[in-house]
Amino acid sequence: MNICVVFQHIGYKRHPSIKNKLVIDENVADIVRKIFDMYANNHGSVEIVNYLNNHHYLSPTGYRKTGIVQDENKINYDWNEVTLCNMLKNEVYIGNTIQNKKTVVSYKVKKTRTVEKENQIRVNNTHEPIIDEDVFEKVSRLLEKRGTNTKLKYDYLLRGLLYCYHCKRKLQIVLKKNSRRNSTSHPYITCADHKSRGCYPLSINYEKFEKYIFYIVKNITQIYADKEVFYSVYEKYQNKTLDKEKGFKKKIEQLDKSIYEMNSNLDKMYMDKLKGVLLEEDYIRYSQKFIFERTNLIKQKEELQEKLTQTEDKISTKSKTKKEKELDELIENFLKLEQIDKIYLYRLINKIEIDKDKNVYIYFNFSKLNSINENLGEFIKIEELLNQKNSKTA
Repeated sequence: MNICVVFQHIGYKRHPSIKNKLVIDENVADIVRKIFDMYANNHGSVEIVNYLNNHHYLSPTGYRKTGIVQDENKINYDWNEVTLCNMLKNEVYIGNTIQNKKTVVSYKVKKTRTVEKENQIRVNNTHEPIIDEDVFEKVSRLLEKRGTNTKLKYDYLLRGLLYCYHCKRKLQIVLKKNSRRNSTSHPYITCADHKSRGCYPLSINYEKFEKYIFYIVKNITQIYADKEVFYSVYEKYQNKTLDKEKGFKKKIEQLDKSIYEMNSNLDKMYMDKLKGVLLEEDYIRYSQKFIFERTNLIKQKEELQEKLTQTEDKISTKSKTKKEKELDELIENFLKLEQIDKIYLYRLINKIEIDKDKNVYIYFNFSKLNSINENLGEFIKIEELLNQKNSKTA
């Protein structure tokens, strides 16, 4: 397959002898690394753009046209947020080439449209990467959580993590005042445009909610850090998961038996029709009923099969050592923090869903934290154990 390099990206240049091959441009590769490193360490796009412009770095266009990296007298070729965010999303920096990003709608007016991601052509490892995949993934996660608006007045800790349990859309954080005059505004979590989507209204005080989430996450991380307590919880979780697995398998066996019996009945009815024992209209009436019931049973089986697969994935422990080391290090650093840090929070939590009754569902990026999360009802007992341990060591 021929890979065509349409244009150059800052940090790369064309290979001197191999057609359509990119090589690292060492003159500016460090700038690319600096940009990704700053964003991964919670520096916003506005802050990074200001840093680049204040240090007189020319934009990618400026560098391409002049060949100059820094110019104290520059008046043009400033960096902007659009250029920066496009860079941070570009897989070229981890060694991949993406093609067919846009397609021509009309040659007459030169109109194009963006091609859906699944229809784009991705070829991995076409050239040497500048950015490590872990750093790129971390940056991608931050970009997704923060969204495209980089100039928000209030950058709330949980912004980008909150979702509606029912419509699965991101929840909004808006400032509201109560009816009293001269009252101060407070942030509230809402499901925007819920009426137009047929969803449910929601209004939760954000400040109280953030403290609640911090309390839960802190508890879960402390339980995980105390291995003796954690494994007592994890063992119960594993046993419960094994019981679920057995239950799903038993139900699937029962459904298989019912489907088999239904197929046998259909075969017998067909033979009776051929022999003239069963009238044609009776055969059609009975067979339609059986086929409808069989379709429902097959659907139930497929749903149970999916649940069984998810449960088996939870039980499986293959090649988790790297993930466990990452989690150990992450929690060790997290527990040292006096204040909760957004980067660590995004690495720990995948999303938080809230339903119409204000029930909260926290989904962690690590299955072992989810195992504790599913046993939140035992927090009182666990906290007592932790307090006992602390009083003994004091």
